[in-house]
Amino acid sequence: MACVFLLRLPSALVPRELNMDESQFLLQAMKFLVDPRPWLSGDTGSAGPLNYYFISVFLWMRFKPGFVLVHILASVFVCLEVLTAYLTLRRLKSEGTAALGAFLMVLLYGLATDKDYLHYAGELLPNLLLMVGFYVFVVWVGGPAERRASASRWLLFSGGLVLGAAPWCKLQAAPITLALGLVFLAAVLRDRGRSFSLSRRMKELIAFSVGAVLTTCVMLAILAKCGAISDFWYSYIQGNLAYAGSLSLTSIIAKFWFTFLTWPIHEPLLVAFLGLGLLVRTSPSANVLLFSKEKKWAFNGVLVYAGAALMAICRSQYSFHHYTIFLVPPMTYLAAVAFSAPPEAVEPIKSRRSPPRVTFALILILVFATIGGIQYANMVRVIGELSHTPLDRNPRIAKAPGVPVMNSNDRMAKLKDVLGCSAIMQCSWEVRDSNERIAAVVRDIRATRPVRSMAVWGWAPGVYVLTGILPATRDSVTYYEITQGPMQTYFRARFLVDLREKPPDLFIDAFAPDAVIWPGWTEKDGYECDPQLRKFIDDNYILVDKLTLIKGAKPIRFFARREPASQSQ
Repeated sequence: MACVFLLRLPSALVPRELNMDESQFLLQAMKFLVDPRPWLSGDTGSAGPLNYYFISVFLWMRFKPGFVLVHILASVFVCLEVLTAYLTLRRLKSEGTAALGAFLMVLLYGLATDKDYLHYAGELLPNLLLMVGFYVFVVWVGGPAERRASASRWLLFSGGLVLGAAPWCKLQAAPITLALGLVFLAAVLRDRGRSFSLSRRMKELIAFSVGAVLTTCVMLAILAKCGAISDFWYSYIQGNLAYAGSLSLTSIIAKFWFTFLTWPIHEPLLVAFLGLGLLVRTSPSANVLLFSKEKKWAFNGVLVYAGAALMAICRSQYSFHHYTIFLVPPMTYLAAVAFSAPPEAVEPIKSRRSPPRVTFALILILVFATIGGIQYANMVRVIGELSHTPLDRNPRIAKAPGVPVMNSNDRMAKLKDVLGCSAIMQCSWEVRDSNERIAAVVRDIRATRPVRSMAVWGWAPGVYVLTGILPATRDSVTYYEITQGPMQTYFRARFLVDLREKPPDLFIDAFAPDAVIWPGWTEKDGYECDPQLRKFIDDNYILVDKLTLIKGAKPIRFFARREPASQSQ
């Protein structure tokens, strides 16, 4: 644990946003300190309220709401996941298997250079809860038959509790929760001999079910008390379904291949270990089992876990790298166990093992580790250069238009990109500065007029965090308002209602090149794309400043609220 924490420390101490989601987590956690009502004080987006409440606890303890805080929390989650994987594999196989699995996760997370594995991702907390739930399953299903009934029920209750809480951290975890829950139920109802009566199994079933629905019942009671049931339904359920997109078998298959074949953004090490482990450990007759027969339920659980994680990843219309965090635990379990033969099969395997296969496996593992080490050393170097970059440059100096990285006619560059060579030899580890530049202009405006509240059109939640000004609306980002889809009308109407109820002192149209532009958005998607919003802004606000991020491109626009006629006189 200490090893992976220290390896991640250079990136964790970067006091800037590694991913745009980090600002949204920090901002909503800040809002929950003022108003803890979910989906009324602020929209949680694709993540659930438990992710934000967790950060709010640290803010309540007077920790500074900054990016270093969430980076450290992300590293703590990773350390706990490594520990949970170790404990799970020790139960599944042996101490050696557990050490190998922990080593795999340390190698993957410790040498990670993709910022989607380094930032505070919304998948980290639910992934940890799912891992704990599966660990409880392994402990329970592999425990002695003479275990006391009360201890068995407490294990089932705790397993159901952590699994049931995961979707309230991120709804994407729901398929995995459902799949592991069904495995729990099947294991409870299985025939375990005469000593396990029907009444005992029913009590175990009730214990697990109560734990599984407890978090949901508590959250629904809170939502009903706050009057936020409809907001929860439209925003968290229907909004996430719209975000996932339509179900397409072709899209799912494409994302499946993308998950396993794209280097180095996902889990090539784990895939390689799994494939090579099966190659070394199995025979043509396929009579060597990965698990002993006594642990077939645990093995079935690992397979179900992996399948559900793949479904959760491939179901979304977007292929963000941090989605694959859900796949890391089951892949680790399968990969580590593949190298560990069951006791009754040790001798047959030794006779069938061939030195060339083992040599090839070790060489390939060494190659992967070397590539990861080179990328990590490069990242540390670039972070060092970034830390010496002056932060006091004039934010109003526009950047020169960017030069395309790859010429469309350069076939060799395309080939290198496909094979991953360009990623292996990468020489940049960029951190966006658009939020800092926008925040600097906001501070200039605050010097001449009061700015106690803001609203931003676009995706720039970091501006709220850097200025310390909370949004006037519940939407810190306007993804649904801009993106065409079945929920656009609902979110646009809600955004306008929030603006009319609490008009912000400053409205920012942050839709411009070099700011965050979502796939599918165009230059026409500024605030004017919503006629009613445009009328509201034109009637109640005046343009007070502009910020051009890229020379010759559309600028960021800042609108201040008009003073009432009584005050202007």
